[in-house]
Amino acid sequence: MRRILTKESRVKRIEQAGRVLALTLALVLFPGCSGSSSNKAGGKQSRKPVVLTLASYLGDPEELAGFTDGVARLSHGAIRINVESRWRLGQVRYENGLIGDVRAGKADLGVAGSRAWDSVGVTSLRALVAPLLIDSYALQDRVLRSPLIPEMLKGLRPLGLVGIGVMPGALRKPFGVAHPLLGPSDYAGLTIGVQQSRVADATMRTLGARPVWFAPQGPIAGFGGIEQQIDSIQGNRYYRVGKYLTTNVSFWPRSLVVFANQKAFAALRPAQRRILRQALAAAVPAQTTLVREGERREGTARLCRGGLVRFLTASPGNIAALRRAVQPVYDQLKRDPQTRHFIEQIAAMRREVAPERAPQCAPPVRHASAAGPLDGVYRFTVTAAQSPSGVVPENYGAFTFVLDQGRFAQTQENKLACTWAYGTIAVKGDRLEQRFRDGGGIAPTGAANKPGESFVWRWSLYRDKLKLVPISPPDLPTWAWTRTTTSPSARYLSKRCPPPAKALVH
Repeated sequence: MRRILTKESRVKRIEQAGRVLALTLALVLFPGCSGSSSNKAGGKQSRKPVVLTLASYLGDPEELAGFTDGVARLSHGAIRINVESRWRLGQVRYENGLIGDVRAGKADLGVAGSRAWDSVGVTSLRALVAPLLIDSYALQDRVLRSPLIPEMLKGLRPLGLVGIGVMPGALRKPFGVAHPLLGPSDYAGLTIGVQQSRVADATMRTLGARPVWFAPQGPIAGFGGIEQQIDSIQGNRYYRVGKYLTTNVSFWPRSLVVFANQKAFAALRPAQRRILRQALAAAVPAQTTLVREGERREGTARLCRGGLVRFLTASPGNIAALRRAVQPVYDQLKRDPQTRHFIEQIAAMRREVAPERAPQCAPPVRHASAAGPLDGVYRFTVTAAQSPSGVVPENYGAFTFVLDQGRFAQTQENKLACTWAYGTIAVKGDRLEQRFRDGGGIAPTGAANKPGESFVWRWSLYRDKLKLVPISPPDLPTWAWTRTTTSPSARYLSKRCPPPAKALVH
């Protein structure tokens, strides 16, 4: 029972968060266009839209959906962006390579973290990753919608690139492997994993650590800690190695620079260029909401429910000591007058933005183990042809679900995938909450259930037909299971990819 996030559901979420701003921009760009067949991006709408390829190392296209869907909407379909995901993913210097590919014309557009640009000679974006400066989503949102961004993006021009805008990203936290990372002394002598940033390198060295670049989703064994966003700690299962998350320390945000090959950008008409920039600007507030929600629900809540890491809080003394310790990094950055100006402007904005509460775990809810009317073995089969377009192999095939006194185990299999999961069930009235303790198996796209995931359903059982209608998340499919026996047993689960023997043990 993995969450199926189709393109349509991603579009709906983006549109719900940003509809008012997008409509306002549409009226500005296309005054009086209601009911017209003309395309203000360039006269009559052409039969064939302009198709731009966007190189993205991101595995989840949802992070760019607000931008890409906004371009299609504001251009009335005259411009379409084809996102090529996982570009150079797995490489340590993936962002450097992606930037080089766009420069070489292998893609029209690209996206790379603001952290990476100093490693290709662009210094104008370094203020966005100055240590401990942008430490809240509200501040990041204000900075990204300020006049500073167009000035920063001018630094891409010497590379033959054009900056379109900057999208918000998750805040990066200290995640300790060897021990908690609270104050400066905790970093001394450790190898800290960072991702492609000279500012991050300088920060870790100033704290007495040895920085090492590592690839996204890459192994972290051998590190004493990493800087990482909370949802990636959960999604990449870094909790299997590290255990100590300092929630009230944010090194920097992983903001995303969207840029274009200069020749490809120049080939567009002026109105089309404006649409690219306006669509990205319109997407920033909605994306801020999604990133914040992703940290809360996709990361924090699941790590808390699974009891997978220790949520720690650095003391005011620790934080003050960290700020003193990284001062040499600021001294170096401020040698450049432009960077000093940007840092001072962001610091002024920071003083006007209220601090945000650090992520915390809610009080745990115990799931009682007691025999009930739902106990038994359930099955159903859905083919790839019966599934939504673009469904991953982990979300179709033969499903088996065993429910036994408040615990469940399930398997799914087809020719390409064979996955398992297990956890607990809590039933109250017609609501059923399913909490996952672990998941795995043969998952070609990595879409296996993870510890801490929680689904809430409205259930009904009639003549051994169990219907589950999603409540949270609301974009899950409705399931209709057939109970084959009221005697639950693990022997009914897949022999090819069975869950651990402890799955149904009380």
